[in-house]
Amino acid sequence: MTYFIWKRNLIEDYFKTRDLCCKVTTFESGIELTKDFREDYDVIFLDVAMEDMDGLEAARWLRDNDTKAFIVFLSGYPEYSLEGYKVEAHRFLLKNDENLEASLAECLDSAIDKMQRDEKKIELAVQGGTLSIAPSKIVYAESKVHKVIIHVLEASGKMREYYMYDRLDCVQEELAHLGFMRIHQSYLINKDYLTNVYRYKAELVQGIMLGISKKYYKDAEDYYVRKRGEF
Repeated sequence: MTYFIWKRNLIEDYFKTRDLCCKVTTFESGIELTKDFREDYDVIFLDVAMEDMDGLEAARWLRDNDTKAFIVFLSGYPEYSLEGYKVEAHRFLLKNDENLEASLAECLDSAIDKMQRDEKKIELAVQGGTLSIAPSKIVYAESKVHKVIIHVLEASGKMREYYMYDRLDCVQEELAHLGFMRIHQSYLINKDYLTNVYRYKAELVQGIMLGISKKYYKDAEDYYVRKRGEF
């Protein structure tokens, strides 16, 4: 996720406490945002009071350019909230609200929940039936004793396992174009959840450590270096 935000530490704290990955980008003005705008921004926080181009003008520019990102306004003046609805703002947060952190968490909870519901789901034949799931919820797949274990991060923050009678090669074919990467004969990971690469080790969210085989190490290391450079 990428954000134009007045107070980025609150965003970073939110994702750290939920053990989720995000990417934060900050801009000094609405003009800077419009010059360097990218379509992959998911949530955009706009301060209403900015020089040259205020938050409302920036929001109108974003909608005129067909962005589907969630727009959240930050202001000290509640009277601006009506203007926010004209650009389909997701939330209007007051800077001087003593419950700002809780309001921000609710705002992001809501946005993430909607993104996950809107994300196209895939169907996997698992033990006991069919699993219909958004790929972004799958942390990694593991081959073990003639089965594939799908490790899923639930909204509660807990991990859950689903079992498939299949080969990891076949699962890789289905997930490779959805942001998954093979790091070992036994492991296929969701690249969004990769947090570090050590010598032949991959660290994922929640401190999950998986081995990287020599065959895949360079690709994994190169990807992590590129990913780290984006932050």
